[in-house]
Amino acid sequence: MLLQVILAVIPIAWLIISMTAFKMSGFNACGIGLIITAIECIAVYKMGVLEVATGALEGALAAIWPIGIIMFGAMFVYNLSLRTGAMDVIKNMLASVSNDKRVAALILGWCFGNFMEGIAGFGTAVAIPAAMMVGLGFDPIASAVICLIGNAASPAFGAIGTPTISAYNTAGFEAMGIDMISLSAPTSLLLAGLCILSPFVIVWLVGGSPKALKGVMPITIVSVISFYVPFYAISAFVGPELSVTIGAIISLVAVVIMGRKTSGEIPEEYLLEKKDAVSEKATKPQMSVVKAWIPYVLIVIFILGSSKLVPPINQALGSIKSTVTIYAGENAGKLSFSWINTPGVWMFLAGIIGALVQGASVSDLGQEFVATIKKYWKAVATVVFIVAIAKLMGYAGMVIALANGLVALTGSFYPFIAPIIGGIGCFVTGSATSACVMFAKLQTEIAGQLNIDPTWLVAANSAGATAGKMISPQSIAMAAAAISVAGSDGKIMSATLKWCVLYLIILCVCCYVGVLL
Repeated sequence: MLLQVILAVIPIAWLIISMTAFKMSGFNACGIGLIITAIECIAVYKMGVLEVATGALEGALAAIWPIGIIMFGAMFVYNLSLRTGAMDVIKNMLASVSNDKRVAALILGWCFGNFMEGIAGFGTAVAIPAAMMVGLGFDPIASAVICLIGNAASPAFGAIGTPTISAYNTAGFEAMGIDMISLSAPTSLLLAGLCILSPFVIVWLVGGSPKALKGVMPITIVSVISFYVPFYAISAFVGPELSVTIGAIISLVAVVIMGRKTSGEIPEEYLLEKKDAVSEKATKPQMSVVKAWIPYVLIVIFILGSSKLVPPINQALGSIKSTVTIYAGENAGKLSFSWINTPGVWMFLAGIIGALVQGASVSDLGQEFVATIKKYWKAVATVVFIVAIAKLMGYAGMVIALANGLVALTGSFYPFIAPIIGGIGCFVTGSATSACVMFAKLQTEIAGQLNIDPTWLVAANSAGATAGKMISPQSIAMAAAAISVAGSDGKIMSATLKWCVLYLIILCVCCYVGVLL
């Protein structure tokens, strides 16, 4: 069995070594990883060339639709908001709420950061609020660390639920008769500890000690409750697509209102000296705040309106789909394509309507569409490679071999380390989506052997990925670029590592206790 485990771990080991030791890009490392996996499938696992080709094709198509369309849709909407100036108006609104550093950090690092994660993901939740905080006068390193920690609770549901949707598809839950909510609900439940802790940690970091919480405890508690209650409710009763987005919007509104109404003298050490918080364009907004938010409001309306909350629309649009069998070997799975009722389609539609209302021309839309594809095609291709690798490993039997090895090594103690597997995946790839795709099937196989609810271990994997993202080299590099401090990666890593370890310990304990209960 040891030889089987060693052979099965080769593709994963390659990804870890190539991206950490060799510093290869995800695109190159995963592309070569797919080739290695294909060769191993043919030479070791005796799969035919047609089986390998169709297995990889199945993975590629599953990645393109719906994952790829969501990724492109998210960044298309965001890029349009930059082009029309809407994002500058939103930034200006947020920067004017309070002159208390602690409140500003909650608004930007927690509320707005989670909003950007829910809508766009892919680094925007760290880069944008960190840059805004530096503009407001925050220490650059502290800004990056605050935004990384604020982002640690939501990547599993980022970019309209892409990681959770990806985990669901890769694990094969649809074929098992398990619906999406059965995965999104336990994922958000496992993240409760991180959601509760993060705002308090943010305020702590602003002041350098727990004493910073004095005077802002009520607004910090409000930021937690107003985010987590709707976050969990949406994920448990509607689905993963809008859980973070709606939670962040409600929390943002609550904190902004409370921040504006809070009176009293601000201690000098927490007094905010506003510098160039926003651009010239933002200080003289060309549109109203309401108009600036239109694309994001439409996304929420479209996705909620087509969800199971509105059964007639959900069923009518859900019936417009195709189901095909692509893999040419035994035990082939079925691949379903929902052509209209998928988040990516709604994001494109909301972005186009919103941008037109904001004054964009058809030419603007076309230019941003092409620019988005040019800028992010490698990111989508990377996910395509990873999903293809995961599919081939599943069909070849590598996933089962890895599951057997981990169960033999850890036994009934395995649930304690399940989140760490997801954390490692996200640390290596820098993507919660990739981490979910890499290990969702593995977690499912192990759950079957241990007679555990598979959704719980897959949820633990996704939750672990959110913690791992805060120390991922890719995430830290993006944070460093946002604050314009060259060579600060090491300092940021050192400051976030202890919190990452704490978060993973919390997740491991919660996962293990959940299994016992």
